[in-house]
Amino acid sequence: MTAVPRRAVLAAVLTIGLGGGTAAVVRTRSPSTGESSPAGGAAIGSTAYGPANALPFREDFTRDAAEGHFRAVHGERFDVYPTGWRDTSKVGVYRPDDVLSVHDGVLDFRLHTVDGQPATAAVVPRITGYGQTYGRYSLRLRADAVHGFKLAFLLWPDSERWPDDGEIDFPDADLTGSLGAFLHHADPAGSQEEFSSDATFEEWHTTTIEWSPGLVRFLLDDVVVGSSTTGVPDTSMHFVLQTETSLAAADDPAAGPAAGAQGHVLVDWLTIESHPWS
Repeated sequence: MTAVPRRAVLAAVLTIGLGGGTAAVVRTRSPSTGESSPAGGAAIGSTAYGPANALPFREDFTRDAAEGHFRAVHGERFDVYPTGWRDTSKVGVYRPDDVLSVHDGVLDFRLHTVDGQPATAAVVPRITGYGQTYGRYSLRLRADAVHGFKLAFLLWPDSERWPDDGEIDFPDADLTGSLGAFLHHADPAGSQEEFSSDATFEEWHTTTIEWSPGLVRFLLDDVVVGSSTTGVPDTSMHFVLQTETSLAAADDPAAGPAAGAQGHVLVDWLTIESHPWS
């Protein structure tokens, strides 16, 4: 591992199926490589906090942690993207010590501006093996509808081979939009499917990804909002709770957060199960 993180930001032209039509977009993702943090934090996927956690994994966020102390309190349960990494749009910067806290039984991402730049954070549950092939990922969340910020809670391939090994996202949307899901097929050409809902982030919702051999299902409040058997990933992936700035901000500054914009993404609980789950 090196002292400065590798900025291998991947891009691909993806075909999106929307109501029978198609549209071409460029989509980027900042992979969570096992590099050490410039700020001295533990490396993603490291053993700095001791053995990782066996499955099933459940976190109810009962231990409070003030901003700046998340890693000290929860480091044996979660890794974070290192301070200083740019987010996917390259407009925001990951600053976990300025963003993450735990209070009142919730994990709190306080999205705001620090030193003139939008501050975001990404959290990676530490499970034995880092990632797994197939599983069930469920959590309860709500968020303020803050213009310019988004989230992508996703399964990212341990191989870092994207789009070849695919990606599974739910929820993935701007905070002013509705909860949507994406299945990025395990396809070097970068094809994908999108699934939408009418639910907004301002109310509490439970989101679930069920990933099994040849099938991905997305459930919102225990109701299936999308499923696919096309290009289903079949290699090990790890789960990331990723907040960031709107992807549109990469080309349009007005699509990003205003200087004084701030709001919260709250996660009440999180579970990860292996396949087959009970």
